[in-house]
Formats: sequence, structure tokens, C-alpha cells
Amino acid sequence: MNQIEQMFLLQMQLNDQTNGQVWIKGYTKENREISWYRGIYMEVAEAIDSFNWKHWKNINDEPDWDNIRVELVDIWHFIMSESIRINDQSYANKHLHMKAKGDYDTDALIASLEKMLKLSVASSIDKEINNIREITDIFFIIISHLGIDVEDLYKRYVVKNQLNTFRQQNGYKEGSYIKIWGGVEDNVVAFDIMNKNPKITPTELYDELDSAYSKL
Repeated sequence: MNQIEQMFLLQMQLNDQTNGQVWIKGYTKENREISWYRGIYMEVAEAIDSFNWKHWKNINDEPDWDNIRVELVDIWHFIMSESIRINDQSYANKHLHMKAKGDYDTDALIASLEKMLKLSVASSIDKEINNIREITDIFFIIISHLGIDVEDLYKRYVVKNQLNTFRQQNGYKEGSYIKIWGGVEDNVVAFDIMNKNPKITPTELYDELDSAYSKL
């Protein structure tokens, strides 16, 4: 099983745990409608907002590259979920050996993000339109510009996947989960664990999160 296939498996497990296996039919175990496309375009908008696009404010600021990467990993969750829903997981394997440019081409990145936003809005509004393959292709173009290859995407995804799993199992939906750990956000703690041990397995990462959370 390659790293893309592993990510799809982890995403299916997370969706099953969070929403119940009925999520594949488009609603949660609480009977709430699911819109993966809406999730995509909302995260895309946040990624765009991390660029210095406002001509009236902080015109010399650099884009918030760290947050842009975080938003892209969140988008990947939703892309995989929609691909699983229509049983088209294997399509993403065409990008398994993609090369990371790392040119940080701001104009190209914003143009690609806006194209992804347009496609996801169209599919959210009209259920007969399914643009997930084109969105998948654009996603890999974007992460290439950001210097992220599949191995790096896998590491970033595993961190967020296990953190999301941990959140759901510790009261996130009910509002009892503690997001700030010792003065820093849980995302920071999770990525720090991965950075210190790049070969850590998803299960080991979860156990490390559990150990840190128990000490709060």
C-alpha cells in the first residue's frame, strides 16, 4: 500500500468514527447533511486570505506560508472524503510520483486556489456536477508550488488525521475538548512530535498525543 492509499484508508476510518458509516450516503449519524465541497471552498478561502492580497492593508507583508500549508492539508481531507464517497480513490494515485517545485509562485498559487474554489462551489450548488478529479489535479499542482511532495503530504496529513481522531474521541463535538496545551495550540504539539520522530506511525503519534493530553 503506497502513501496515498494509506491516507485514503486513514480518512475513511476517521469519517467512520466521526460520522458513522452512513456518511458515505451523504449524512452523519446525527442525520446532518454532509457537503465535502463546501468544506473545500471554505478552506480554500482561508488559504487565499493567508496571502497578502489586500491592497489597502499591510502591503509589504509576506504570505503566511505555514498557515497556507495547514489549510491545504485540511482541503486534502475533504478531497479524499468526496473521492471515497463516489468510490474514486484510485484516481489520486496518478500523482504518486509528483515532483515538488517549491517555487512559491504567488500568482500561480492564487490562480489555482481560485479555480479550485470555483469548481467546488459549482459542485456544492449543483449535485449533478462532480468536479473532484479536476480539483484533485489542481491540489497537487498547488502543493508542488509549495515544495510539498507526497511523502511530505503524508507526514502532514498523518499529524492532522491523528489529531482530528484524538479530538473527536475527547469531546470535540460536545465542546469539552481542550485545544490549548500548555499555552500552545494542539496543532503545534502534534507537529512537534512528528518533527522529533519523522518515522513515527499513526498509532504511536496518537499515543503520544494521549500521553501529553493526560498531563494537562
